Amino acid sequence: MHQIHQLSEYESVELELSEMQLESLLAADVAQAIAVRALGGGNYKLTAGSIVGAVVTPSASFLIRPRVGLENVFLMLGVSVPAFAARRFGFDRSAGLLPAMAGVFAAVTDRATVRGVLRGYQPKEERLVSPRGRIDITEQMKHPATPIPMACIFDEHTADIILNRGLLSALTRLTRVPGLSPVLREQLLRLRQRFEEVSTAEVKPESLDNWVPGRLDSHYETAVRLASMILRHLSLQDQVGGQIAASFTIDMNDVFQAFVGDRLRQHLRGRLAISEEPPVPLAENATRTMRPDIVVERAGVAVYVGDSKYKLSRGQARINDYYQLLAYTTVMQLQEGVLVYCQDTDEKPDHPLVVRNSGKRLVTYRLPMTGSSEEVENELETLARWIESRVSAALAVAV
Repeated sequence: MHQIHQLSEYESVELELSEMQLESLLAADVAQAIAVRALGGGNYKLTAGSIVGAVVTPSASFLIRPRVGLENVFLMLGVSVPAFAARRFGFDRSAGLLPAMAGVFAAVTDRATVRGVLRGYQPKEERLVSPRGRIDITEQMKHPATPIPMACIFDEHTADIILNRGLLSALTRLTRVPGLSPVLREQLLRLRQRFEEVSTAEVKPESLDNWVPGRLDSHYETAVRLASMILRHLSLQDQVGGQIAASFTIDMNDVFQAFVGDRLRQHLRGRLAISEEPPVPLAENATRTMRPDIVVERAGVAVYVGDSKYKLSRGQARINDYYQLLAYTTVMQLQEGVLVYCQDTDEKPDHPLVVRNSGKRLVTYRLPMTGSSEEVENELETLARWIESRVSAALAVAV
């Protein structure tokens, strides 16, 4: 029987694993997501970190659930899940990120292609009996004694375009994941049939990331963004006996950092500029550099610095995070900086600390992440206004 074991971020659980279960788990490249420690007697301690998702083997699934709601995980990933997909899948009843991703992807792909897959013009080179498009003179001259078939260059209106290849690649990969519900698997297989004219060549997620939707293909946007994530984060491993193990994991530290930086840039545009991880020399000879998550600039000059920490805790920050922020403010000659933490309580959002003998003010700002998507967006706008007010106060003191 397929067993399902659930953990939350940073949670530990003790399990009894058979030798086959342990081998399957380790073969699925679990080390980045779950630390496994032997306790003896076939018992093991599994500890999750900041990586969420799923490690699925033929005999068991290990699900690492984010502490924030799945709807807000999708928000941080840069995907606004349509209401119809969220209602159909039911985030509150989801067993984990992988089935949620597969379910939402199936729903939005179905909606995007229900009237037929997108078609586009693709350049093609082919030798034809009848001329089409234009003659490829260079290629034709390579065989001057054989005028027919002619080397032609033309645009073909086809479904075999990069967007459809990306969707098909993601669908194909998902159908091989063990442990998905029969209903969802059937839906994925049925959707694949719509792409029968499309090449099965594997697609790199970067080719999808570079796509900019237009008026005629904007209905594909959410499906393509999700396909890119699936192709980037879902890996499959063949195991003994032809069985498949799968892992779909996302590091929430990286996701939260990119999300906060992106939203601050949007909310402060035209007033303050946001640079993410710019190199900041630590030593006089510039042999060592630091990379703060967020540097706020005004007219090209750094006026504030911050770091984003995906840590759900209360009160003041952790001492190592203070050390890091103190180094940034010291080297950049700033009087204040901020640590942006997640928050799941209603306590006061900011906790200032003034460093002895330097006067540096290190603030811990707690960003609520457990409300609705609209509430989270409003909180980010509030954070942007707060940073702007702190910059104004610092500049007033400097004058």
